[in-house]
Parts: sequence; structure tokens; C-alpha cells
Amino acid sequence: MSLTAYLKAEPNFFVGNIIPEMIGVCIELLVIIFVLDKWQKREEKNKSIKVERRLREFLIFFLKHNFKDFPPSCQPGNFYGEDHQQNQECIANLISNIEQNGLKECAVLQVQSYCESEKEIFNNLIPVASDLTNDHFKSWVRIAFFMNAISAKSETTSHASVKILQNIKRFDDESHKSGLYVGA
Repeated sequence: MSLTAYLKAEPNFFVGNIIPEMIGVCIELLVIIFVLDKWQKREEKNKSIKVERRLREFLIFFLKHNFKDFPPSCQPGNFYGEDHQQNQECIANLISNIEQNGLKECAVLQVQSYCESEKEIFNNLIPVASDLTNDHFKSWVRIAFFMNAISAKSETTSHASVKILQNIKRFDDESHKSGLYVGA
């Protein structure tokens, strides 16, 4: 059609009508591509936030189930992503408390029992964690490793618990840095 218009139309028809129309179509196409790209990135971030929230629920359950007898300064509270500073301080206090005093016998048994029953869930969630950032993935793999080590009794429960807590802290820190948490 463009060739017919060029050959049979008036001398300035192509330059005066067709080129501006083609430029307009190209600009509209670029705007549509830009909008779709922004929409897709927003959807990907929302998906990542949902994944992070699901993984965080398992970490919350680990913290609340195993360390409920520790002093209030060591209690992580809700452990939501928006409470990053409080989360970091509480886990640091908990790590410090365990390093200084060790774990009591009842806490050791509780952690061992928890790791034995939940290790497969943490192992199965490794591919889910890989959908987030590299540090999320590394943290999750190390948490699963030390849970397996506690279950197999290849590491002391106190040492492995500290390593798990350090990686939970790293997971929370990465969520905060990358803005992948509910309320970000």
C-alpha cells in the first residue's frame, strides 16, 4: 500500500502524510512497551514479596517455637519485614545469649525435635528461595544445611542454632535491602 501511495499519490503525500503517521505508530508502540515493562516488573516484585512472605512464615515459626523461653530482649516479636531494625537487634541478642550461656537441655531437645520434623520442608523450599535474590537463596540453603546437621547430630545443637540464626538474620537483612517484604 505504501508503494502504491508513493507511486500514484501527489509528490508530497508520502513525506507529508505517511511518515508522520508511521512515526506516531512507532511512538505509541514504544509507550505501550514501556508501560508493559513497568507493569511486568511490578508484578514480578509482587510475586517475589509473596514468596518472601511464605518463606518468612517458616522462619517465624522456627523462632517462636524454639526460643520462647529466652528473655524478652531476645524475642523477635512478629518478625515482619517492616520491623527490620527490631528483628536484627533481637536476633543479635539471641545469638549473643546462646554463645554466652549455651542452650538449656529443654531448648536443645526442642530444637532437635523441630529440625527432625521440619527439615524436609526447608529442603523442599530451596527451589522457592532461589526465586528471590542470591543472598536469600544462600541463607535458605545454609539454614537447611544446619537443620539437617542438627537432625543428623553431626553438629552441636548450640553451634548449629547460632548458624541458623545468623542466616535468618541475613535473610531478613537481604529482604530489607532489596525491598522484598510486605509493606516495602
